[in-house]
Amino acid sequence: MLSEGYGGSGGAGGPGYHGQNATGPGGGNGTGMGMIQFDNSQLITVDILLGMANICLLLILLYMYIGSYRKFKSQFTFGLVAFAFLLLIQNVLFTGFLLVYEGFKGPGMGGPIFFLNMIEFFALSVLIGVTKE
Repeated sequence: MLSEGYGGSGGAGGPGYHGQNATGPGGGNGTGMGMIQFDNSQLITVDILLGMANICLLLILLYMYIGSYRKFKSQFTFGLVAFAFLLLIQNVLFTGFLLVYEGFKGPGMGGPIFFLNMIEFFALSVLIGVTKE
């Protein structure tokens, strides 16, 4: 759920207005700008979608590396196949844990997982682009 924080000088909690000392309950990002913040459950949903996108990118990368291995039969390309396969297993397990286990959806987990998945998504995109050439 989206919540708006109208902050004076900071604070934590739900939506609300803070005066000068920001000691009461309520929200706010400390800027007084009323920024929209995503709820943890919404970020976890986005994290799951990003995890699935990463799995798709890894399947594409694995397909490309297997094709290269069949062509060149080198240890380096075998290492790339093994790397992509292991990273694929890691992403499938982690995304599965996000779907199944509540412990992975704890408070504050959405943001860090989101940034890690976004970085991985862009890194895999770059890797696919470089591999195509």
